[in-house]
Amino acid sequence: MEGWKVSYSEYSPAEERLREALCTLGNGYFATRGAIEGIPESGNHYPGTYLAGGYNRLQSEIHGKIIENEDLVRWPDWTILKFKPNGGEWFNIDEVEIKSFGQELDLREGILERRIQYVDKEQRETLLVSRRIVSMSNMHLAAIEWEITPINWSGQVTVHSALDGGVLNNGVARYREFNSKHLNLLDKGNFEEDGIFLKVMSCQSEIVMAQAAETSVFFDLYDSFVERQTTVDDTYVAQELSFELQEKKTARIEKIIGLFTSKDKAISDPLSEAKKFVKRITSFAELRKSHVEAWNELWEQCDIILEADDASDQLLLRFHIFHLFQTFTLNTIDLDSGIPARGWHGEAYRGHIFWDELYIFPFYNISIPELTRALL
Repeated sequence: MEGWKVSYSEYSPAEERLREALCTLGNGYFATRGAIEGIPESGNHYPGTYLAGGYNRLQSEIHGKIIENEDLVRWPDWTILKFKPNGGEWFNIDEVEIKSFGQELDLREGILERRIQYVDKEQRETLLVSRRIVSMSNMHLAAIEWEITPINWSGQVTVHSALDGGVLNNGVARYREFNSKHLNLLDKGNFEEDGIFLKVMSCQSEIVMAQAAETSVFFDLYDSFVERQTTVDDTYVAQELSFELQEKKTARIEKIIGLFTSKDKAISDPLSEAKKFVKRITSFAELRKSHVEAWNELWEQCDIILEADDASDQLLLRFHIFHLFQTFTLNTIDLDSGIPARGWHGEAYRGHIFWDELYIFPFYNISIPELTRALL
């Protein structure tokens, strides 16, 4: 769809952190960087989820002096999803032979899609398709859909789905001397058959966040028994799902998460709300439908059409508008939050808010003036 999709046709490890920021998905309440699911944090990969107004203040001893800093907190990573064939290794894009790669950010629908066809060390060829949304229609929900298709093999596989509360603020090299542990664990575990949860609190601002996740498996043209096992570590809770894959047939994995905090109004407990909201959604397709409808309404109200010779000009304009709505939307109006210089896309400037809304007031004035009023 011309003018609506930002695409990458090759995997470039050196550019991955930049792409993660550019492919961030958000809804004005929280945002998640566009990192590949399940790949460990490294110089090339930095998964991160950030909350609008989710700050914490810490003291650090630097060269004998006590320095106090307030930071945008990196909250638990809900995107962890990985798989391995029986007896094999967990998929890691940096350790396989890539036969084809495609990544596409659909600005019109707010969906990040990635297609990776690869060959592992055992010469098993596999197609992995990933789709992700951070719901614009319900600001407390997000989801990932995976499609795994073995091209030249069949066998048992294990899918690992987790919530990680042990994350630190390590996103910017020049801040790494500062104290970076902002979260204390309050609770963790599983609920019902297919749910896991994590509850944390920022150590100074005392913002409580609860995440609840459900992971399900569906099969294309065949059936397989799914064995499920939950593991709980210090700050990490996971489920592993084992089942059979058949050559050239697709298994679909759906992970749906609910996210609430103590800053939310009219709730008694973030954890019970997160569990409740996850249970209300029956499928990725259901959440995607309402999410796409919400984005369509935004674009009908806010799209700007350029008469330009270069089609990329239109795409770039929509790309900028898209990222404004990752950071500040109608979902943000009742929150105690402004617009950081770098959005909710990472930890640059420690997430601080300066005067950047002055530059975007003209856009909001003509599209959704209620947002300008809320910022003022």
